[in-house]
Amino acid sequence: MSYGHIFKDTTGQYLFIRDLGTGVSCRAQLVRHLPTGEYRVRKVLHRRVPIGEDLPRNIRYTVDADIQAIIQFNNETVIVDLLQNSGERDQLKIAALYSHSTHVDEKKKKYSRVSYWSLSNGGDLDSFLADYQHHIPRPFILQFLSQMLTTLQHMYTACHDRLGPMVHNDFHAGNILLHYPSDARSPIPEFHLIDFGLATPLSPASIADDNDFLLPEPGNPPVWDIPRLLRVVDKLLVTWPEEYRAFLHSGGDPIGTAYRLLLDLDRRFQYILQEHRRYVYETKDFSQRLTLPDLRPVIEYVNNCRATLDPDGVETRYHPLCSQTYMRIFDAKLVAPQTYSKLETITHIRDLPGPWHIGYLDPERNYQVLDILAVGNKDTFHRPNEDNENSDTDSAWGDE
Repeated sequence: MSYGHIFKDTTGQYLFIRDLGTGVSCRAQLVRHLPTGEYRVRKVLHRRVPIGEDLPRNIRYTVDADIQAIIQFNNETVIVDLLQNSGERDQLKIAALYSHSTHVDEKKKKYSRVSYWSLSNGGDLDSFLADYQHHIPRPFILQFLSQMLTTLQHMYTACHDRLGPMVHNDFHAGNILLHYPSDARSPIPEFHLIDFGLATPLSPASIADDNDFLLPEPGNPPVWDIPRLLRVVDKLLVTWPEEYRAFLHSGGDPIGTAYRLLLDLDRRFQYILQEHRRYVYETKDFSQRLTLPDLRPVIEYVNNCRATLDPDGVETRYHPLCSQTYMRIFDAKLVAPQTYSKLETITHIRDLPGPWHIGYLDPERNYQVLDILAVGNKDTFHRPNEDNENSDTDSAWGDE
């Protein structure tokens, strides 16, 4: 028998597997949802403000990095929850949010903010491109365009009643994850958009003052996503060394045509945006709402391309994308949980953001949790616990 770390949540218990990475404000952990056996991602915010301090509302940026991180953490969960509960959710290619919560210790005035997300098993697009040494096949790029444009179109239209057009505002290759479904027959992955912490309504018109969303600065809307999407397409196309320029200007190439359609949309919208800013500057009327271009004609064009309809065709069947192991699906070694043979060792583990509990595991039955142990009448080992002050959401930053 052995011991492991257990996280408790409204959706059930989670077994800690391993760390996935640490960012400026959050740490990502791979966990297994014990009721279903699914692998998910747990995000832990390691920024904090004193308990009882009121967070500013209706603010886009603040010089306080801790407050800014909490605002973006809250903004992301609210935005994704709104998108998930809107119509046509099946068309959204985003990481699914299962739950989020804040654990507070009133005595010590400390807390942990956590959220649980679906797992995309192929890593991010930026890392994929850094490792991949061949040209990207057309079906890969067309599927990327189809799924990301459809997701953005949904954001631009699905929230109109409450917010008007919503832009992601942080679109780049590092915020796009690759996912290979277990039953996938194609080497072409799905693409999931993540990190909605900066997602913002395009204009503040008709938004209540007590909302939970980041608001744009009056007269200065956030940058919309299509120019940034085109920069990602550039990174995909640059893997075509000799034919890159001809590829873009080829009248019959489907990706070149889609690229030019998006450039035309962007030029027209940039003119509208310039006129909007001029109007606001002259009139000080901040109530006028902007309208984003309709992406559906480009989406329909991309979806009707032969290479989109036939991703298993001749263009990819003998391509290195098929023969090399770029489907980064976790093997047995990567999904085995971090375990300990001695209770004393796991009790005093450092640098594991909580709140967590100790589980008694059976390695012979896929680390099934036999019991949640209470040690010294304290079954939770995270920052509020006097026995383990170092195991908290700030320990990695030396902020004790």
